[in-house]
Amino acid sequence: MSKFLSALAGFMIFIGAPAYAKDKPSFIFPVKCTLNSDCWVAQYVDMNPAADQFEDFTCGPRSYDNHKGTDFAIKDRQVMRRGVDVLAAADGTIERLRDGQDDTIKSEAQYQDIKDKRKECGNGVFIDHGAAVKTVYCHMKKGSVSVKIGDKVTAGDKIGEIGQSGYAEFPHLHFGIIWENGVIDPYSGMTNQDGCGLNKGSLWTEPDTMTYDPFSIYDAGFRDQVPNFQAIQEGESNPQLLSTTGNALVLWGAFFGLREKDQITLTILDPQGRKFSEQNLVQDKTRTRQYYYTGRTLKGKTMPAGLYTGLIEVNRPGKTPQTRTITVDLK
Repeated sequence: MSKFLSALAGFMIFIGAPAYAKDKPSFIFPVKCTLNSDCWVAQYVDMNPAADQFEDFTCGPRSYDNHKGTDFAIKDRQVMRRGVDVLAAADGTIERLRDGQDDTIKSEAQYQDIKDKRKECGNGVFIDHGAAVKTVYCHMKKGSVSVKIGDKVTAGDKIGEIGQSGYAEFPHLHFGIIWENGVIDPYSGMTNQDGCGLNKGSLWTEPDTMTYDPFSIYDAGFRDQVPNFQAIQEGESNPQLLSTTGNALVLWGAFFGLREKDQITLTILDPQGRKFSEQNLVQDKTRTRQYYYTGRTLKGKTMPAGLYTGLIEVNRPGKTPQTRTITVDLK
């Protein structure tokens, strides 16, 4: 989870209320990936200025208190290790940067040490675009920052890769916009002091592709035992083939943006389309990221061979249900 504090450790930026420049800035999507395919929004800017309260620009729950940017997440750490490029969101000059911070999964004590040292951003880049517009890129992978202070960049130029440095609980890019000393939400064009539900127009160059997602099913798979979610976070591959004599058949799903009282259903269908297992869950509290699974132990029985189907669905009143389907072959 990004803990951007308006500083790249030691680079203090005083943020007040913006006066708004006449010419509205615009930004390309700053990650070389496809939204809702191989990367997802984990959290949006907190648009509720009240202490200990948070709302995204739609007045939904996809943020946390005082979050000053948008978090674009990738599936797991294996994808991070392979490399996902971070791109300059607009033409500008590299003003500040940091590299050398580790991408390791950290303990609570290590996170506290990062906060104490004000290095929440981890490896980051700060770009000055002129006209009182600046962008911040946090949590990049150690050794990936590919620019130097003073470099001129063009929108789309690679400046690094997504990582998990600083105060980050999973690999993602924290992307922040500062305009006339105010934190700006790129989806609505509003300052984070304006409150939610208002809109001056998107700052994205391709707003039709930058849609709001109330929640996401970003990964799913089958296992023959209770899933090891730590291994899955590291990038453990999903088997396409399991044995009919395994210990169990288990379907799991990974979610961003689940809200309290969301309804989640996980269903396994056998090759004849009959229910092998089903679990209906009600989300107990709002969480940025969540894992669930369902299944049955086989207790020494041999399963019928064939293609088994996993169905995952999330329902929230007033929102379009989201579904994901995955299959596995038993032989």
